[in-house]
Amino acid sequence: MKKIRIALLLAALGFSGLIIYQNMGYLSTSANLQMNLWIAGSFSVGIINAQLILGAFFAGLLISYFYGLSFRFKNNKIIKSLNGTLNSQMETITALKSELSKYQGPTLQQDPPQSEVPVENT
Repeated sequence: MKKIRIALLLAALGFSGLIIYQNMGYLSTSANLQMNLWIAGSFSVGIINAQLILGAFFAGLLISYFYGLSFRFKNNKIIKSLNGTLNSQMETITALKSELSKYQGPTLQQDPPQSEVPVENT
């Protein structure tokens, strides 16, 4: 299974490298971005297409990370409260077991099983 995973990873890397190599002309061209700020005038930036694509990809990663971060904090809070409930219930169970054993008295001890001795035919 490990070898299959490595082979699939290498195939995916090779395929992505092939796509990047074939589109190198587009990725290396410059895109001119303009923004019209009514008060300050227009603002233009020349940026390479590859930088624009990578910037959008990493911005998406950061947004998804921070979006999931709030869920992680909520889940940690829920887990802590559930662990507290579990611990209190375990303490209650042990207290009830000790109280039950106090009222039941000593339990009968069973004799250890006797080994059977074969009877000899005479």
